[in-house]
Amino acid sequence: MRNGILFLCLLIFCLGSSLYAQTSVNPDISAIGDFRVFSHDDESRADEVEKLNLADPEIELNIGGYLNPYARADLVVGWHGEHNAEIEEAYATILRGLPLNANLRVGKYLLEYGRLNPVHPHAYSFIKRPLPHELFFGEEGLSDMAVRTSFAIPTGDAFTELMAGLLKGDALAAHEHEDAEHEGEEHGHEGEDKRDLGFFGRLTASMAVSETSELAIGGSVLNAVHGFAEDEIDDTPDQLRSWIIGGDVKYKYKPSKFKSLLLEAEMIMRQSELGEDDENLNSYGAYGYIDYRFNQIYNVGGIVEWARVEEAHHHEGEDEHEIEEHDTKRFGLFVGFAPLEETSMVRLAGHWTDPEESDGFWELSLQLVISLGPHKPHNF
Repeated sequence: MRNGILFLCLLIFCLGSSLYAQTSVNPDISAIGDFRVFSHDDESRADEVEKLNLADPEIELNIGGYLNPYARADLVVGWHGEHNAEIEEAYATILRGLPLNANLRVGKYLLEYGRLNPVHPHAYSFIKRPLPHELFFGEEGLSDMAVRTSFAIPTGDAFTELMAGLLKGDALAAHEHEDAEHEGEEHGHEGEDKRDLGFFGRLTASMAVSETSELAIGGSVLNAVHGFAEDEIDDTPDQLRSWIIGGDVKYKYKPSKFKSLLLEAEMIMRQSELGEDDENLNSYGAYGYIDYRFNQIYNVGGIVEWARVEEAHHHEGEDEHEIEEHDTKRFGLFVGFAPLEETSMVRLAGHWTDPEESDGFWELSLQLVISLGPHKPHNF
């Protein structure tokens, strides 16, 4: 049934796009494959320790094209391991023709929070999603149904863009506090159906530092419901909201098309409500990486990641929450080889993870990314 619905969506997408005058008759269609081999000595995954393990493959089908000279549509369907296919992104963008030269996007997609969240992991210079993103946004990234507008702000030689959007409210649904979610279930409330709207915004500025280098600075903010708490007056649970605020910086030096140096860093702070009489949970995270590309087809670099997460636990028979703090550091090195940059990429990465409450462990991963179609398997 699910596959039939996906096929119908793809058929409607292709037929609908042909009803308008387009710059291209057919949409671009690409298939991305992500295959990995890994080993580690993490005792929490005892059945894999110090063995050669094959990860479940991940496949993405990307369909996108211009509906007309002013608008385009994009669809991303993903298969993760043995799971059924799901629509990961489906959105339309009006690129031009609106007042103030605004840009409008409507649909479900990876929100433009920071620099890396909108990017699919197969296009990273490294392999693993940064630690703060994993803990704050989840394995699939920060995604939601949104109506978002953006426009350029005149700031001289710098290109400055301001964007703001309304969210359906599911962006943080996968990261609800378990106790709050359980309380909502006890009272017969479906939290996913009763969330108020959220919002996010982003401001970025980029400028040329020299003829061969550029600098970009950005800030992002998001507010959305992350869970529910029991209301002492009536049976309707209070909605608990989270603020996520971040800043990022990127510097790129590219003296020629054959080599480049990229430095990028991001800091994130999350503040989550626990309830009217409880203190907020405050979590912090940051990462930074350096990536050097040479001979156009090779790249090598390293990444440093850190996250301090506060979690609340509610024990039966007690009125107050017990707050625990978890501090984790991770260090990684990576190297990549793209024999034919449009079609394939091989990456080798090693990580050392150092949780505060347990012993550190290493992990080694080998990744092969292939692309059939115009969508490249990585960024250049």
